[in-house]
Amino acid sequence: MEHDVIILYLIAGVSFTFALFNCILFALKHGKTMKTDGTIVSIKSTNPTNEKWRNAKLAEVSYLVNGKRIVSKNRIQVSLASDIGTHIPIRYDRNQPDKIYSYSVKRIIIGFLIGVGSILIAVFMQIH
Repeated sequence: MEHDVIILYLIAGVSFTFALFNCILFALKHGKTMKTDGTIVSIKSTNPTNEKWRNAKLAEVSYLVNGKRIVSKNRIQVSLASDIGTHIPIRYDRNQPDKIYSYSVKRIIIGFLIGVGSILIAVFMQIH
């Protein structure tokens, strides 16, 4: 049982770190990014086999900035259900429009919720 509690605290630590990192990025880039809708033009899997477990998709995105079509320099992680042609909301740098960011308020909140949930479960397991 102690092993499970330690794992839950580790999950909480990783979740809080992830949320804090995204929070810092959000604070640093606040007002320096713009939000728009993009279209996935290329997808690369981190694990190219047919295995769904431990796999992620990294997408290159095309979007319009001031009437000009731009393709992102960097790739962002997208859901496994995404495919070429899927429309997704993105944030790009105002000064470097071809650079996109994947942080969001939703990721920050989910990271903190996972951390709090893991701590609550670990505390409950220690009490009982």
